[in-house]
Amino acid sequence: MKAVYAIAAAACLPMVAQAGPVTPSEVEMVLEDYGATVASSQGVGENAHVINAKLDDLAMYVRLDECDSFDECGLVVLFTAFEIEDEIDAETLQKTNRYNDSYPIGRAFVYPSEAGGNMIGIDYVIDVSGESVIDSGDLQRFERAVRAYVDHWTSNES
Repeated sequence: MKAVYAIAAAACLPMVAQAGPVTPSEVEMVLEDYGATVASSQGVGENAHVINAKLDDLAMYVRLDECDSFDECGLVVLFTAFEIEDEIDAETLQKTNRYNDSYPIGRAFVYPSEAGGNMIGIDYVIDVSGESVIDSGDLQRFERAVRAYVDHWTSNES
């Protein structure tokens, strides 16, 4: 459920509505204008950048990939993760796979956390390398994907 709230923080990204690549500073500015605090923003590897932001006590991550030497990036990955109390077992994996088969927008995955718990991650990739933009439609789809996963997980149907 925390993931649904983290998506609210991602709602600030519709303001990045230029066509073509985006820079980390453009995304950071949008996050801050929305009221989020950028906890860290750094290049990773030769062509990626990760922004960790907090809105109140909720974390969200924006990974920018396919960045060139001018820090213009062609892919934006919206990501959130939350802990689950259940063990990662065959049922957990099957339920997550059924979600992925049923909902084509966003991908869910299960993984053990470094702290010993179990995590669900949901991401949504936006290609902004050409004439595309990141806009509210992308974020609405991402939010629907997270809500659909939470609904799928908590429903009686597997």
